[in-house]
Amino acid sequence: MSESLKSAVRLAVLRLLDPLVKWMLEAGVGVGDFVSLVKLAYVRAARDQGRVSGGESNRPNASRISVVTGLTRVEVANILAADSAEPVHDRGRQRAERVLTGWWTDPSFQDTTTGGPAILPVRGGRRSFAALVDRYSGERWRIATILDELLRVKAVRRLSDGRLEALSRTYATVRWDPDGVIAFGEHVAELTATLLHNLKYPSRARYVRRVVNARLDPRYVPMLRRDLELQAEALIDSQGDALNDSLHTLKGRRGEPEPASLGFTVYVFELQDDDISARTDVATRAAGAKRRRPKR
Repeated sequence: MSESLKSAVRLAVLRLLDPLVKWMLEAGVGVGDFVSLVKLAYVRAARDQGRVSGGESNRPNASRISVVTGLTRVEVANILAADSAEPVHDRGRQRAERVLTGWWTDPSFQDTTTGGPAILPVRGGRRSFAALVDRYSGERWRIATILDELLRVKAVRRLSDGRLEALSRTYATVRWDPDGVIAFGEHVAELTATLLHNLKYPSRARYVRRVVNARLDPRYVPMLRRDLELQAEALIDSQGDALNDSLHTLKGRRGEPEPASLGFTVYVFELQDDDISARTDVATRAAGAKRRRPKR
């Protein structure tokens, strides 16, 4: 990689880190904890890189990882030994999301009159919340845990007769609690992985499109933001139904292929003063680096 590309990568990483580090400071995560996480991420990436290239078996090569990451072999070995935690994408938030999606899209749990999610008893037969959890989380013993979470975030409410009504299509937006923080990490990771894929494989890029007006009259912001959110909600609902159609979804039966994951995210962004300052600062440094680059 050329020095100009490396410089651009450094500036892009700094731009990415600006809001991330502000958030980490607010959460009380210091630079020592962050450095430990960075080392773990480097080791994981180098380990996965070795597996993809076919140069390693299931057992990671600590010496090779040490060479490509710049960490000592002892550090790599310690990180690999300690890195046995359950992946965050397999925690309760993801299970609850799957249950909620099934409630809105599976005909077995929909109201035949309205086409929306049916009001379900907690237990009892094939058309119950227990059956829904069993089908979409795969763990019947989690019924109470998942129900408590869905009630807590007000995605579901309990009626006076004890039955359950689905209120929202989504389990969690980003909130300042453990589930919201995990969701934040998932959203950023998905977007970053998509953009990185497009940098590496432009001939088979995944769809990304961004529209912005950087000179918008602030008086029109509330109206336009409202319109964007309403249209995005309609798009997400319709495409969510198509993505989760039972015809397209594996049933967990023997002999089925490994499941794939496909989705899309829509978000409305509005830069605040500090975001604009950070972006301008990075752009200024990039221009300065370009001016200082020696001519050939």
